Amino acid sequence: MGRSKKNSGNWLMTYGDLMTLLLVFFVLLYTLTPGIDDNIFDNFISYFQSSVGVMNQSSIVTHKSHDSSESYRIDLMQKWEDIKDLFEDHGLSAQIDFEPIAEGVKITLADSLTFDSGSSELLPLAKLVLNEIAAVLDDEIEEAEVQGHTDNVPISVRSKYESNWHLGAARAVSVVQFIREGSTLDPARFKATSFGEYRPLVTNSTPEGRRTNRRVEIYVRYKELMESQGSIFEISEQVPFSR
Repeated sequence: MGRSKKNSGNWLMTYGDLMTLLLVFFVLLYTLTPGIDDNIFDNFISYFQSSVGVMNQSSIVTHKSHDSSESYRIDLMQKWEDIKDLFEDHGLSAQIDFEPIAEGVKITLADSLTFDSGSSELLPLAKLVLNEIAAVLDDEIEEAEVQGHTDNVPISVRSKYESNWHLGAARAVSVVQFIREGSTLDPARFKATSFGEYRPLVTNSTPEGRRTNRRVEIYVRYKELMESQGSIFEISEQVPFSR
């Protein structure tokens, strides 16, 4: 078979694709290796920054950022675990619940801990608990939202509140004001909301159910977790909240 007289460069495209795939493969192997020193990683990345190719730096740094975010979540979980242990030592585990969420942590305070029936004035024990929570609300937090929830029992005609929505809102504001005064967090990052009776956890048909539905929920959302859209659920099996 005779050799073609035309000088075709099509093989260069195939060769270039092969080299790119090999490069991606070895970079992935490198970035997936545990215990990589940051300086070595940065030097490795800088070698490719000046090169022209289909792979940019952002696609490589993703893994490094993920490792950093995961480490941050582990430290965050441990901090809240320590606070949870403190409350358990004081026999409050049945009245306070900690739950990891995508942006940080949700703290649920039982009605028996926080307020008397139909009131929005914090009980003394609730103030002690909220003081501990306020102490760890620092500038890493993007938002601290307090939600007031009630049961579906109609408001008394003698109450100063027009509805369960009003009561839930007043309770949320009471909590926000208290933890804001005990925290260094910017007041603009606090939020008070009310769902009244309309987001029950269980049925309101029993006294136990109504007691469960009367609660205050505090959502602590962290800047880094909101930016990365990470979730400390991803590591909940490694560093779970003990039950």
